[in-house]
Amino acid sequence: MKPPLSLWLHWCRVARQVVAAPRVAVFCDFDGTLAPIVRHPAEALLPAATRAVLRRLQQLPRVVVGIVSGRSLADLRQRIGLPGLHYIGSHGLEWSAPNGRRRSNVTAVSLACIRKLGKALDARLGDVPGLWVERKSVSVTVHYRNASRRAAEQARRAVTELLQQSSNCARLLQGKKVLELLPPGHGDKGQAVLRLVASMARNGRRPLLIYLGDDTTDESLFRRLGGNDLSIHVGSGPTRARYRLRSPREAARFLRSLAEVLA
Repeated sequence: MKPPLSLWLHWCRVARQVVAAPRVAVFCDFDGTLAPIVRHPAEALLPAATRAVLRRLQQLPRVVVGIVSGRSLADLRQRIGLPGLHYIGSHGLEWSAPNGRRRSNVTAVSLACIRKLGKALDARLGDVPGLWVERKSVSVTVHYRNASRRAAEQARRAVTELLQQSSNCARLLQGKKVLELLPPGHGDKGQAVLRLVASMARNGRRPLLIYLGDDTTDESLFRRLGGNDLSIHVGSGPTRARYRLRSPREAARFLRSLAEVLA
């Protein structure tokens, strides 16, 4: 795996590529990419300046903007607070169009299974210091960012045991300090974004895709993108993305620069 390039050292080349594209699709992860990581996910806030630049990009005629997250669709839309965007929640299991129309591809049977697992995890881990069991609309997540190593291992054991007892009605997705149980299947952020952007093709040509993400779950898209797209990892650590930005603050600066060259 090649180390990513510093985006700012190659900004002139990136800017030329963006300006030459007839259409551009800008998709961003939320936590750790647009919003700084916080101790508790419920405390995450989108900086006002970042919201303003997303609105500015959205208003440009050849740009579409999307937000992608493991958060539930309703939570994601509320935290961004901008109508007219593409929203992909729950790692691609829920999404909404700019006109507000919402869809989900989770069956009633899968939803019942997830709710049962969420209830069981809450009973086993809900009182463990540092752990938070988040029961979302179509998934359940155990957060252990604030937990001791012992508590984190307890969470892993509980999740593993319940998965083994669940008759394959759920799958495990691991992110940064989270264990998430989702309905079965192979859907992920990468598939969801690529499917959506492919639907925007005109005369067999889809928009230039720019994707910013910080989590291991964003690698599902980074590894699928070709040389004609721009993959940008926000933060430190190994990644398959071509470029790197150091923080959500740098990500906001990049989006402002993007809006300037596309205006």
